[in-house]
Amino acid sequence: METIERYGTDAQKAQWLEPLLCGEIRSAFLMTEPEVASSDATNIRCSITRDGDDYVIDSHKWWSSDAGDPRCKVYIVMGKTDPDAPKHAQQSMILVPADAAGVTVHRPLSVFGYGDAPHGHMEVTLDQVRMPAANILLGEDAVSRSRKGASGRAAFTTACASSDSQNTR
Repeated sequence: METIERYGTDAQKAQWLEPLLCGEIRSAFLMTEPEVASSDATNIRCSITRDGDDYVIDSHKWWSSDAGDPRCKVYIVMGKTDPDAPKHAQQSMILVPADAAGVTVHRPLSVFGYGDAPHGHMEVTLDQVRMPAANILLGEDAVSRSRKGASGRAAFTTACASSDSQNTR
């Protein structure tokens, strides 16, 4: 909820934040990947590629908390939108409805038993998932401006500050 509240557009908030706050739906954050040490976002392999007015997402995600809950209706997916940018400015987050074509929730993963299965930490693949560009968090203008003027943490901070100033008007 906090991510959408802070970085989402008014339209994203209306669609996703309000039902989340009311407890009508749940969300999941998809960042971790089995092939890399993805607790460091610079290692993420998830591809989020621009194609016209859409983004196409290809990824294999791991330990996706709450993705198996039947109330989970939206994923926040972390991936690379600009692999040629400076190392810490390649990543973006995009909102993906849980029922989008190409999304498959495979199975719950467990380490300390099965207390949270099947609603716990899931293995999820996104295969040619097509999302409108409007689903990118922060908006493309803020991300683009920040990447041209800064790198690394400064790029993210610039984008966030830009988004905050837009949201307070």
